[in-house]
Amino acid sequence: MRSLKSLAQGFLVATGLIWIFNIAVLIKGGDAWLGLLYFLILVIPASSLTYLKLKKTNPQAARDTSAKWRYLLFSFQGVALAFWMFDIATTLYAINVTGLATELNPLGWPVGILGAFAFYGPTLICSYVLLFKIKESISFFSAIPLTLVTLGMGTMNLVAGAQNFQVFVDTAAIATGIRYGLLALVVSVNLAVPLALKRMATQRKIF
Repeated sequence: MRSLKSLAQGFLVATGLIWIFNIAVLIKGGDAWLGLLYFLILVIPASSLTYLKLKKTNPQAARDTSAKWRYLLFSFQGVALAFWMFDIATTLYAINVTGLATELNPLGWPVGILGAFAFYGPTLICSYVLLFKIKESISFFSAIPLTLVTLGMGTMNLVAGAQNFQVFVDTAAIATGIRYGLLALVVSVNLAVPLALKRMATQRKIF
């Protein structure tokens, strides 16, 4: 379970960094409104995670240093997966929505996704086995170059996703009425989520 948590943490951190990059690109591209909307969407998970961290009162017991490094190393697999998801999402928009881009992978789109999955799937499993199933120092050191290769592959996906996102910046157009509706929805969710978390925490204390 902790391994899945570390994987999810890496994925969420990378997603947050990608989101911040998107906000900067949108503002720089001239659509400050969309940048603001993206920022407000980012506030939802950020505020929720901050609230949960502040409300967490049970101190964690001291952890083994070796185990800590293993979980940290495994979290980078989540980072690479987030970069891959960003590439897939932006490619989907650039090809299927706008029709302004083509898939360079010889397998074509969307079959080309399987090419990346053929890499990420085995490396994720192999990394898990090396870090958590084999309790030897050599297995930990063997996982380091594997993680670096995975991050290198993820970085290529990140660059490709950033290029595809530029297509979104150049083509995104939302009617004024829809813009205000989305803004109201996002603001409402930003207010509702922390209140819901607070209510849930209060009910747990009562029972």
